[in-house]
Amino acid sequence: MTSSADTRRTPQPAASPKAPARRRVAGSRRREPAGTGRSDALRTVTAPAPDDARPSAPADTRPVTPTTPRDDAPAAVPVEDAADASTIDEQTTGRRRLWPAATAAVLALALLATTLVLSLRPNVSDAERGAAVGSARTTLESLLSYTGTTFDQHVAQVTPQLASPFREQFAKVATADIKPMAVKNGATVQAKVYDAGVMDTSGDGGEGTTVRVMAFVNQATTTKASTTPAIDQNRVIATMRKVGERWLVSDLSAF
Repeated sequence: MTSSADTRRTPQPAASPKAPARRRVAGSRRREPAGTGRSDALRTVTAPAPDDARPSAPADTRPVTPTTPRDDAPAAVPVEDAADASTIDEQTTGRRRLWPAATAAVLALALLATTLVLSLRPNVSDAERGAAVGSARTTLESLLSYTGTTFDQHVAQVTPQLASPFREQFAKVATADIKPMAVKNGATVQAKVYDAGVMDTSGDGGEGTTVRVMAFVNQATTTKASTTPAIDQNRVIATMRKVGERWLVSDLSAF
């Protein structure tokens, strides 16, 4: 039987030398026993990643609202369509440049056709033109020469050289306006055509053809109060109409 004292004295096995205790650094994590997997997981989560391996900022995931194109906004032209549009513009410009040339050509053809028609149409011959000018000279000198004392005879002599209705108009004006002044003043008027020429013609030289003649006429007038002639220089346009074989005055204007 062993006493309690002996029990206390029972030699204890020698303690193995202790390993020096590790000092814990403030803020460090306690190492978990191997095999738990916790420390590896912590290292995976908490270990800072290198700067070049860090993920970039997250992309904007907000929904995009489609925009409705404006009515007045120009439509985008694809590259292929733009080339086609350039070709179309060049063709359009070429057409526009062709218009003036085409118009000028059409006008030139129309003018040529008109010239050919006029040249082929029968016209007044030089002989007929000369006859009209000669008749105008004679008629104007007779018509514009008169005296107050023989005025009625003068009207009777010249009216056959006038075509109707100018004949009736001249007789009326001469009797109403010219005769009273010529009788009152005892006037004597002598007319002389010193130049005349054809202005234009109308017709083919036959019946009804007209030739307008411009004549430069001098009128020398004397009266009872002045025996020295007063010279009046006039330009007269006489329209000569062919009636039968004669050229008669159908209209007269002076300026």
